[in-house]
Amino acid sequence: MRQKNLSTQLAHEIGRRIVSGQLAPGEVLPKAEVLSQASGVSRTVTREALKALEALRLVESHQKIGTLVRPRSDWQWWSQEVLRWSTEVTPNRAFLVQLTEVRMAIEPAAVALAARNALDEDILRIVENFLRLEAALRGEGDWAKADYEFHDSIMLAAHNELMLSLVRMLRDALLYSRRHTMPLMQHTSPEASVESLALHRAVMEAVCQRQPSRAYRSMFRLLRAVSGLVHRLTEEEGTAWA
Repeated sequence: MRQKNLSTQLAHEIGRRIVSGQLAPGEVLPKAEVLSQASGVSRTVTREALKALEALRLVESHQKIGTLVRPRSDWQWWSQEVLRWSTEVTPNRAFLVQLTEVRMAIEPAAVALAARNALDEDILRIVENFLRLEAALRGEGDWAKADYEFHDSIMLAAHNELMLSLVRMLRDALLYSRRHTMPLMQHTSPEASVESLALHRAVMEAVCQRQPSRAYRSMFRLLRAVSGLVHRLTEEEGTAWA
């Protein structure tokens, strides 16, 4: 068990360096003996860590060359590990932008499904979560958590298990995004938070009134506003972003 924990920890350390760009695609990792010595672990632990990274397609081994970092396009981005390492790189410009693009591709369709498929208990849950979101805006709770739970309640109402599973896999990444964009929204103007809540209210009302097309448009407008915040954040941070 201790050996497994050590290999997991080492895989985390190397994986985070790869995702952050400290180890670039095409770069050759130090030999297992060197990694073992530097990390204070056995070669068996090191080999297990490298196998775990190979399974995530972050690295590949070649007999004559060694272990190389694979191109980013090869990585298993939908794995929990790679997603988690991406959120640990703060701030991560490319990840936030791409995450928002994924949301714009998925969530409007999910909201339209929710407006079509929601049961009465789903509607009650969505309203309850919106009220928590409203309270969080007044400082009564964690906005990021309340916002995630509001959107999650809509995903549940869509009654599409594949879509729900896909979005829930992104939970930590979505919380990460919200915690970076919320401070900027509050800093922009006193009205920005109120406007965001109004966009959320429009989504809720469209779903509760079972109007799929309106729900789709409302969610798209909300995510377009999020996209604007993300791009503004990247412009303000400039070259400090990964």
